[in-house]
Amino acid sequence: MTMKRPLQRFALAAVLIAVSGHGFAQFGGGGGMGGGGRRGARSDSSSSQRTGDGLSTPATAAAKVRDKLYDLRLQLMITPEQSPAWDRFSDAVWDMAGRGSMASAASADDQTAVQFAQQRAALAADRAHRAQAVSDALSRLYETLSPEQRHIADQNLPAVIP
Repeated sequence: MTMKRPLQRFALAAVLIAVSGHGFAQFGGGGGMGGGGRRGARSDSSSSQRTGDGLSTPATAAAKVRDKLYDLRLQLMITPEQSPAWDRFSDAVWDMAGRGSMASAASADDQTAVQFAQQRAALAADRAHRAQAVSDALSRLYETLSPEQRHIADQNLPAVIP
């Protein structure tokens, strides 16, 4: 009987740990006020921007760009007069970001080495064209910004441009 008692306690402790671990994970780690995670809020941690295999998906990357643009627009406090320039810049960034995931049009197995090199050169030229469009739109936007807005832009814009 004395041997059964410690075994029962151990089993009870193991069950309690397993159950509490499940609840801890279910509610976002239990950290913070109220025990729950930030439901509905996006997380800035890099682990939340990854899939199970550690790679970022195109949808996740697009959401990240969208969130950064939105946050930056709020930080800059874009005025109605600045909105057209902001929209051109934002569209150019979206265009550049959206094309990044389309880089592998055809498999290298389906092409000769020359065709592969030509495709890579065409993709590089297209990316350079889109980068120039972002640069031009940003230059026009920058002209409309106040000195305070320019300071914020200087600090935060490099992280937004893909």
